[in-house]
Amino acid sequence: MDSLTTLPDFERFAEVRPGLFRCTLIWPIGGLEIPVATFLVRSNTNPHDWVLIDAGAPVHIDKLMVALAQFLDHTNDTIKYIAVTHAHLDHTAAIPLLLGKYPECKVLFHAEEKPFMCHGHSFKTCSGDTWTFTLLKRFGHDSTVVVPEDRSLTLRHGDPWEFDHILRLVETPGHTPGSSSYLHVPTRSLMVGDALMHCITSPMGQALPCISGPLAMSTCHWGDAMKAIDIILETKDDVDNVFPAHDFSKNGIPIQNIHDFHHPSSSKGGVLSWFGL
Repeated sequence: MDSLTTLPDFERFAEVRPGLFRCTLIWPIGGLEIPVATFLVRSNTNPHDWVLIDAGAPVHIDKLMVALAQFLDHTNDTIKYIAVTHAHLDHTAAIPLLLGKYPECKVLFHAEEKPFMCHGHSFKTCSGDTWTFTLLKRFGHDSTVVVPEDRSLTLRHGDPWEFDHILRLVETPGHTPGSSSYLHVPTRSLMVGDALMHCITSPMGQALPCISGPLAMSTCHWGDAMKAIDIILETKDDVDNVFPAHDFSKNGIPIQNIHDFHHPSSSKGGVLSWFGL
């Protein structure tokens, strides 16, 4: 498996699709190096207006802010929205600094994520449907970020908003109650947060990472998380590639590979793993 440092977008924003840019940072956990991606989406009406998808872990704040400053180097460049896939700490950490830097910026997320994003609720209050989450949720990924309600915008599937012609919310709950994905319409790319992962090695010891479901210990409802993968597959008429937040790939994952992972009986091969139940 190649080192994360060889990715073209390691600690910098690089174009992965026209108008869609990714920055991958390392999250060191227990001797492992976990990739954490954030994305920038360029407006197709004003080239200086941007949407940031997710905002990194606490350990990433300084490097993410540097990467953004180096990339958004025009006087008129501004982040108008931070679109959050879910409220875990590795997706929200830089939000307070960004709201300070960009006074007109708002944080966008699914309505079911509002208690965790705006009111400081803990995911430990979720009942869950697996012993894994019930036993290990005390070690979960609660965010310490609280977004002021007047700086937030909550959406559900199909709700209109300023940039819905290029970025649409897709409801993919399960990992958290309001977990969402974002469809970049022009490039048929789907940013899925933690609904899928691509950062673990095969249990058979193969060198390449394989597709998996979300981390079970921090997944509030595993049954819904599996249904969320069905929802992702239902977007196949509009999606060519899927971009997990935790991903070793340079160019995302073809949606056909997601189908083969989720329906292994119809697959002709490949490494499949569920990770955690």
